[in-house]
Amino acid sequence: MSNARIQYLVNRFFEGASSEDERQELADWVNRSASDAALQSVLEEAWRNYEPSAADRQRGEAAMERVYTRISEETDRTRMRIAWWKPAAAAAVLFLAGLGIWKGTRSAQEPLANVQEEVTNDVMPGGEKAVLTLSNGRQIVLDSAADGLLAQQGGTSVNKLSNGQLVYDGEDNREGEIVYNTMTTPRGGQYRLTLPDGTKAWLNSASSITFPTAFAGASRSVTITGEVYLEVAKDEKMPFTVKANGVDIAVLGTHFNVSAYPEDGAVRTTLLEGKVKVSTAAGSRTIAPGEQAQAGNGRLDVHQHVNLDQVMGWKNGRFVFEGEPIARVMNQLSRWYDVEVGDIEQVDDRFYLDLPRSKKLSDVLKALELTGKVKFKIEGKKIVVMK
Repeated sequence: MSNARIQYLVNRFFEGASSEDERQELADWVNRSASDAALQSVLEEAWRNYEPSAADRQRGEAAMERVYTRISEETDRTRMRIAWWKPAAAAAVLFLAGLGIWKGTRSAQEPLANVQEEVTNDVMPGGEKAVLTLSNGRQIVLDSAADGLLAQQGGTSVNKLSNGQLVYDGEDNREGEIVYNTMTTPRGGQYRLTLPDGTKAWLNSASSITFPTAFAGASRSVTITGEVYLEVAKDEKMPFTVKANGVDIAVLGTHFNVSAYPEDGAVRTTLLEGKVKVSTAAGSRTIAPGEQAQAGNGRLDVHQHVNLDQVMGWKNGRFVFEGEPIARVMNQLSRWYDVEVGDIEQVDDRFYLDLPRSKKLSDVLKALELTGKVKFKIEGKKIVVMK
C-alpha cells in the first residue's frame, strides 16, 4: 500500500468518515505491516494535522479517540488511552503498543518482559459469584445453586434464572411482616438481581445490598456497601432511597451508580438518567445526568461532565482508567482478582487504560507496564508494585 493511501485512510479515521471497507483495509495493513518507521510516521503526521491548540484540545482528543477505538475494534486488540499532552512521537508509540501491534526495537518491548517472566501463579478474572442471606439467617451460595425457586420469603418467591439473575416475585404484601434479605458479592465476584418492586440492581465485587422482600409503607429503602448500579422502578407514591455510609440518595425513578468503598475515601453517586438528591451531614445537593456527587471528609461536592464510560466500565465488563492514581487502579484490580497489593507510595503517576475485565491479571499488568511508569511482579496472591 502506498504512503499516500495509508495517510488517506488514517485521515479518514480522524474525520470519522471511514467506510467499513476502508476501516478493514487500514486494520489489515496495521496487522501485517513490517515497517515500524512507516507506522509511526503515518500516525505522527495524522496527529500533527489534527493536533489541537490550547483552546481546542477537546477536538483533538475526540479525533484520536476515534482512531484508536475503531482500529482496536477491527483488530480485536487491547486498547490503551493516551495522555494527550505527550509529544506526537510518544503518543504514536503508546498508541501502537496499546493495540499490541508494536513490533519494533527491544526497548519498545521491554516493559512486557517483567510480568511475563515473573508470573508463577497467574490469577484468573472474577465472575458471577454471590451469597444470599435470608431473613432467618440461612445463606445460599448463588453461583452453585440450581436454577429455579430458591426460597419463599413471606408472600415473595426468590427465583434464580438461567442467566444467573436473581428475581424477587410476589403479590403486593404491604400489610404483612417486613423481612429483609442481603445479597453479598465476594472479592472476585459480581451479581445482579431484580428487587420486589421491579428495580434492577448490579453489584460489583466486595459489595452488598440489604432490602425488604416486599416494600411497604410510604417509601422504599435499601442499604448498600461497595458499588451498586441501580435502575429504579418508577412509583411516585413510594419514593426510593439508597443508604450508603452515612449518605442518603433519594429518587423517584432513575438510573445511577453508587460507589461507597471505604478505601476510596468518598461515596460517589453518578447519575445517568433522571434526578437524585444526595444528602449528608454536610448538606444536600440535587444532581443532573452526567454529574457526580462526592461525599467525604465532611464535604459534599458536585462534579460536572463526568466520564460515564469510566464510571460504568465495571458494569460493562471493562477496566476504564482516565488519569487515575495508582491507588484507585490497584484497588479495582485487588477487588476483581482477589489479590493483595504491596506498597504503592513510590508510584505517583496517573494511568490511562481501557481493556476487558475478562483478561488474566498478568495481561492487565502488562498493559499498565506499557506506560513505562510502573512495573509489577505477581507472587502468589500478591502484586508487588515497583516504580
